[in-house]
Amino acid sequence: MNVGIIASRYATALLKLVDETGSGEAIASQVETICRVLSEIPEFQRDIDNPSIPSARKLGLFDASLDGKMAPELHKFVELLIRNGRIGYAHRVLTTFINEYYHSRHIMRATLVVADPTLLTAEPVDAPTLESRLRALIEKETGDRLILKTKVDPSLIGGFVFEVEDTVLDASVVRQLDVIRHQLKEMNRRIV
Repeated sequence: MNVGIIASRYATALLKLVDETGSGEAIASQVETICRVLSEIPEFQRDIDNPSIPSARKLGLFDASLDGKMAPELHKFVELLIRNGRIGYAHRVLTTFINEYYHSRHIMRATLVVADPTLLTAEPVDAPTLESRLRALIEKETGDRLILKTKVDPSLIGGFVFEVEDTVLDASVVRQLDVIRHQLKEMNRRIV
């Protein structure tokens, strides 16, 4: 069976469950934490894929990733994945759930990475920041609420990278230098 279909079916079931119980926000937060841990700790994914590790231990790994505070609905859902032999798909299922959850609530998630932290503050004080201008633009164009995470990365040299859903706006100096470098290489090939 197609992994995407499996992930979608289980994610939809979890979404229906949180809609019925009204625990969507809490579950979404816990699911995001689990997804982050699954991405950052390869041993976690390896252990839940390992058939020789008992189901209780696998369930304990999920609970430990949330400091022992897993919501009852999520606990039952992870048990369901284990019982049905789908725990190996947990990361894909949970990622799909997060995407469906935010989409159903008309919420978009975005990341803004800037080279200089002063881009995140306004001078003068009442001037709009880059963050607030981008937020207003996206919310006006889509009608959705925007959850924006900001990061500072000096390796960009200058400018910013804005990623919302599947779209990336790269206005960094590093990117502009790469474009210029590529153009110069192409020009040199034509000359030679």
